[in-house]
Amino acid sequence: MIEDLAMSERVVRLEGGRWEILARAKLNLGLRIFPARPDGFHDLESWFVPISWHDTLQFNSGGALKLEVTGRAEGVPTDLEKNLVGRAAVRLAKAAGVAAEGTITLHKVLPPGGGLGGGSSDAASALVMLNEAWGLRWGEEKLRGIAAELGSDVPFFVRGEASLCTGRGEIMTPLPAYHTLFAVLLLPPRGLGTKEVYQAFDAGHQHKGLGKTDWQRCARSTAEELSGLLVNDLEPPAFAIAPWVAELRERAAKSVRRKVHMTGSGSTLYALCGSGVEAAEIQKRVEADLRGDCACVSARIER
Repeated sequence: MIEDLAMSERVVRLEGGRWEILARAKLNLGLRIFPARPDGFHDLESWFVPISWHDTLQFNSGGALKLEVTGRAEGVPTDLEKNLVGRAAVRLAKAAGVAAEGTITLHKVLPPGGGLGGGSSDAASALVMLNEAWGLRWGEEKLRGIAAELGSDVPFFVRGEASLCTGRGEIMTPLPAYHTLFAVLLLPPRGLGTKEVYQAFDAGHQHKGLGKTDWQRCARSTAEELSGLLVNDLEPPAFAIAPWVAELRERAAKSVRRKVHMTGSGSTLYALCGSGVEAAEIQKRVEADLRGDCACVSARIER
């Protein structure tokens, strides 16, 4: 299938029997949350888009399965059962009935706890890479079945294309942007707890009287138009439990002279741009105006 080919093309075979894959971060361009279901989970609607900022995974065949972490490695476990990448590899091997072998090297760049999906992307990318390295030839849907056992947003990263995600995030409909989009990411020094943000949402910290989001209109919009359409229903509860995020967003909006949004349950903020040149200019301005209160990265939004 074309979808399976697109998935496998993410993996690069290197010299010496090594394999490599990029694990891209994602942004939630808008996030609508519905009341809690009987099982305690919330249905949602969100435009998930991959961005050019990424971690990197490599695999080298031979020996018992192990995980090594380089780069932004502080606090990232290498125990297979304590790291989502390790759990993904073990579950895939068990489901496929093959030996769990080889060394996975995870080079971390993406920060934890910022709403960028770094850990989920790493896990899904490990599944895609090992599917090739172990010669399994599983299709996308089969890999997504394993991914769904690891987390609600892990299946999105198996293919990692811009999609409207519904249900708990596991139902994906491709939704590419019509226009070139970039984002300037503002990365606070600490993240927010997803559970705590949802609890504040359930306690009543919600937008009032807002209509539905027209996602097709969002996909057809320029960066400036899109910024005026996006709503994140987790911003009110996030700002209620962490006023410092709201204060940072206000300062950032004054700096960039446009709307600043929060992705997912936070704490990462972003401003949309129509070109890489514009994004670089805004990044420079934010870094000067916010004086080290947050890190700043510009990234291209992928289709």
